[in-house]
Amino acid sequence: MIRFAVVAGVVLGAGLMAPSASAQEIQDDQIQDSQIQDIRVKESKGRIAAVGPGFTLKLTRHGITTSMVDEEFGDPGTGNEIVRQVIDLAGRTFRPFVCENGTYTVTSGTFERAWRFSLLERRPAPYPERFHTGFPGFVTPFLGTFDATVTDEAGETLRILISDLAYEARTRDGGFRSTAPIHGFVVDRKGKIRDRISLFGRFRSGPDGATPRYWIEDRGTCHQTADLGWGVPDTDRVVVTGPLLVFPFNSPVVTPGR
Repeated sequence: MIRFAVVAGVVLGAGLMAPSASAQEIQDDQIQDSQIQDIRVKESKGRIAAVGPGFTLKLTRHGITTSMVDEEFGDPGTGNEIVRQVIDLAGRTFRPFVCENGTYTVTSGTFERAWRFSLLERRPAPYPERFHTGFPGFVTPFLGTFDATVTDEAGETLRILISDLAYEARTRDGGFRSTAPIHGFVVDRKGKIRDRISLFGRFRSGPDGATPRYWIEDRGTCHQTADLGWGVPDTDRVVVTGPLLVFPFNSPVVTPGR
């Protein structure tokens, strides 16, 4: 992924909760063709629409709306429960969002997230061990929404709205794939979009992690990297946006036309 908010998404607090050892597991080729097997995103400068297995999401400068059908979220046939969390952002210290038109510090808000595990397996290298410890299985899918009040260098108060999504699965040939999009808007008091976040991570590998390919597509105005402080190679220039990351390792970035 070049994110997981922090699981794509999930540098914010504790890792994902693993289901019981008796929970069933699925592979990508066991999903019926009629089911959505990934996350699809339509993006414009003022609107994001996403569809995944069992959920839809719409993001505009006015807010984030989601719809989720529990019976269709991921694959209920695994026996793994949907995990839901709401993280209160107030009173915490987070890495600021660094964008072309300002640097924004979180003062309050919430990060809501829901996910269902499919396979309880390790992701291939270069995913570091510490990430596996926090997130011990494939999230198929992960649905996160980040809605916060921020201030810029001049003390102006703005709102930041972010969708943090992920879909991880085993491929038919025994490889691994991940789709990890993060999108967001920084909105001023007049309702004008000041900056845009658009980071779309893609990861593919062959059987047993062979020939991994990964990159991030950056179409936004917020660009930053950070050292995760994990003390292991390839975690010192990780692409992030504020406290959220796409992948927990250094990844190449491409910048398609905005």
